[in-house]
Amino acid sequence: MMLKESKRQMRSLEGLNKEQIEAVESMDHNTMVFAGPGTGKTRVITRKIAYLFEGDFVPNSRKILAITFTNKAANEMKTRVQELGIDSRRIRLGTFHNICQSVLRFYGDKIGAPRDFTFVSTANRNALIRSIRRNNRLTTMSEFELANRISTLKNSSVDYDDYVQKTDSRIIGFKSATAEYGARLRENRMIDFDDAILLTVSLFKRHPEILWLYHNAFPFLLVDEMQDTNRMQLELIRLLGIGAKNVMAVADDDQSIYGWRGALPTVIREYITQLNARSIKLIRNYRSPQVILNAANSLIEHNDEREIKSLHGRKTEAEDCLKVFSFATALQEAESVADKIQEIHAEGIQYKQIIVLYRSRHPGLKIVDEVFNRRRLPFRHFGRNFNNRIELLSDLIHESLKLIIEPSNDLILEPLIAYFSRLHNYDDTVSYYTDLTGGELSITKLAEITPDDDMDDAVKKFAQFCVGYSSSISNRKVYDALYDLLKIKASLGKMEEGDTYEQIRHLELLRERITKSQAKNLVDLIGELDLQDESNHIDNTIDEVGISTFHAAKGLEYKAVFIIALEDDIIPARNDESEERRGLYVAMTRSESKLFLSSSQQRESRRGGIDSRKQPSRFLNEIKPSN
Repeated sequence: MMLKESKRQMRSLEGLNKEQIEAVESMDHNTMVFAGPGTGKTRVITRKIAYLFEGDFVPNSRKILAITFTNKAANEMKTRVQELGIDSRRIRLGTFHNICQSVLRFYGDKIGAPRDFTFVSTANRNALIRSIRRNNRLTTMSEFELANRISTLKNSSVDYDDYVQKTDSRIIGFKSATAEYGARLRENRMIDFDDAILLTVSLFKRHPEILWLYHNAFPFLLVDEMQDTNRMQLELIRLLGIGAKNVMAVADDDQSIYGWRGALPTVIREYITQLNARSIKLIRNYRSPQVILNAANSLIEHNDEREIKSLHGRKTEAEDCLKVFSFATALQEAESVADKIQEIHAEGIQYKQIIVLYRSRHPGLKIVDEVFNRRRLPFRHFGRNFNNRIELLSDLIHESLKLIIEPSNDLILEPLIAYFSRLHNYDDTVSYYTDLTGGELSITKLAEITPDDDMDDAVKKFAQFCVGYSSSISNRKVYDALYDLLKIKASLGKMEEGDTYEQIRHLELLRERITKSQAKNLVDLIGELDLQDESNHIDNTIDEVGISTFHAAKGLEYKAVFIIALEDDIIPARNDESEERRGLYVAMTRSESKLFLSSSQQRESRRGGIDSRKQPSRFLNEIKPSN
């Protein structure tokens, strides 16, 4: 009894509720903590870390390994741990890809991966997939299907041999296409994001002596957002966990919304079975009033095969509300949202405490931007791909850095030459420069050409900078030089005002990250930039209304949340209604006080024209605020 009382005086347990304390103190079993939205999952993880050090469970020569899903979550945890007085050098905290990148930097060459690899960008990967599909005459499979199938097979595999075996398909040309895809990446010293985890798992299985090093270094393992893991990530957790003294994973199957990336809610059950874990539920919500939680609970209860739990929040106050609206037109909906935002802003809610959410970016939603601009409401979109028609100029600078490491990287060089062609009003100069350099397109060769016109001169100067790069040049000067050599200012001048604003935002963010980076060399700097995720593009210090998809807003919270376009062909939009319902559940539980749900009977369709027969989302019938 005295021992238990002594434990409760520990700083790491202060302010925790009963269930949170149980999760933090649990040491005799591996644990699965079911943590609903707003129930303090980040607090539990950081307090668990503090508890392990405060209780002297971690030997001086060892560290704690904590794996998260976003950089924002990792940074938040680092800050909280430091505030608890824990030496951050005793913790290895990062995303799955960040952890695996580090492993492969040290040991990847043992399975044929170059230590100075870089990640292939989405745009360059898509171009490669296009080329491979054409080369292998895969007429029965679209580019999207080919890319998705390769990713799905990797995410469902337990090592690289398993993946290769799964590519033995009856579809003519598929196996050769996957082989060519891997070979082209290796030629350019690149991997994709799925490879990072798959190669790490393969490394640990083929070289158990290396896995032992990680078991020895990290006796305690913590995993965040377990519901977003796929089978390959589960295998990595299992391998690391079998040598750990204690493993704690935090998850909420009701917030599993990444099925399109291979995430499986069933992985939670597999984790519990494989690691013999005990379940603990956190249901006390510290974010939302009960009126909103009642609505969210009533919605998610329609999903089968979920861990039964119901969130309990604070008492509903007079300023809290949940309102549902139906409008005749999308314009009326947008005007109403703008009216309400101006009203609650006048009452004292800052713009940055307000967000407008939708299932996915849709042509019919641009009306919101138009109304907000006309009404002079400050707003910005979260996430990177603000316009699929236009490449991000910041990506051109980011990708250019990789040519310094691998001058013959045609996956990067060809798109860059195409960019210069458009800038100088040429049709296609890739083949021209390939011929000019004797069939070997490389930065080294391009630095030696004799210019015939302004474009030749621009390409040569760009190439000469890459070839002549010196590590003595500051990161900021490298960014500024590439900004000038790629003629970014001229490109901005050719764009529409709205696009220019977003381009500049991404450019400034990249410049800030490059300038502030503490990377020891260019390879490490590129590695940092490669591992940016959507959370890196969210800045809550700027007083502007946020506009975002459900996915990009996951993990965030706002005083007022507007969920628009709640129509049947927009949500649910996929065959998996359970995941679509979870997406809306995630969106609803972002609200700290006010929640507004709306639909329109008329909206611009994806194919153009006006669809005037739209029906409210069937999910609205499942929401009962007062159950």
